[in-house]
Amino acid sequence: MHPTAFLDTLSQLPVKKRRRIRKIRDNQSQLQSIIGLKLLQHGFMMLGYRNFHLQKLKFRNNKPHIPNQLHFSISHSAQCICCSISKNGEVGIDTEKTRPLSASLVEKYQLDQPDASAIKNWTRKEAVLKVDNTNKLHAINNIELTLSDAIFNNTRYYTKSFFVRPHFYLSVASKQAITKTVLKRVYF
Repeated sequence: MHPTAFLDTLSQLPVKKRRRIRKIRDNQSQLQSIIGLKLLQHGFMMLGYRNFHLQKLKFRNNKPHIPNQLHFSISHSAQCICCSISKNGEVGIDTEKTRPLSASLVEKYQLDQPDASAIKNWTRKEAVLKVDNTNKLHAINNIELTLSDAIFNNTRYYTKSFFVRPHFYLSVASKQAITKTVLKRVYF
């Protein structure tokens, strides 16, 4: 992202969020936050919401939301930044770079296998936590995964996972069946 585009997007945010992003010491993390919000803006425009403006964002637990609007979730890992938008209820998304995980980590978080599928399971569980607005990592062990859904706090969550070439898994979760998913690569 060009520095001018970074500053332009930053200037569109509510003052409180601008300050929060500027306080992030790591420039890469600042950039990921801005690109995630720019991606959200792009997604709203693609869906026909031409009047969407980043200034309308509200923040709850430092996570963006728009009262009485579409539901969305943003995630980033290394160079992969993704956003999921839903018209049908809360949605969560998580992305992780594929890498081997230690057997102890896989066992601790009940991820099944210490390979790329463990990363896939991690993203599915994280996406569920985002739908549930649960920010506590220890709750990840309470999520039971099946082939296409998950059970957490006696609630069924539908999940869908994708391998994004060359090195990332991303998963989407929702309480509603996921009937249509469009993946689009965007460059800023």
